[in-house]
Amino acid sequence: MKKIFLIIFLITLFSLPLVSLSAGLVPCGRTDSGATAEERQPCTFCHLFVMIDRVLDFLLFKIVPVLAALMIAIGGFMYIFAFGKPEMISQAKRLFTAIAIGLLIIYGAWVLINTFFAMIGLSDFGLKLTGPDKWFIINCQ
Repeated sequence: MKKIFLIIFLITLFSLPLVSLSAGLVPCGRTDSGATAEERQPCTFCHLFVMIDRVLDFLLFKIVPVLAALMIAIGGFMYIFAFGKPEMISQAKRLFTAIAIGLLIIYGAWVLINTFFAMIGLSDFGLKLTGPDKWFIINCQ
């Protein structure tokens, strides 16, 4: 049973990046005919931050929710198929607790940083940020 869950987990983990990265991570320096004007501009230091932002967005909003849902499903199967075994039930409950704590840490950190930056009125650090309410959007133009 564990091998089946592991195989499903690995297939999901490695197939998601192939499907979801159609826009690309590097927002500049493209020379193909399908590139937009913004994508054709030469790469600068600012584009490094855009790439980091895209990687983090991909992880936080595409990978983490899918993995959390998958782990909740695995925990649910463990709970259902425990058939009264206390060790399986406690293992499923520990899994649910770990998922909740992990999601709280991941998204709570973002909320904490967002609140902090909004309170201090984030100044422009030369990265051409769009303002305190949009500190996480970087424009390199």
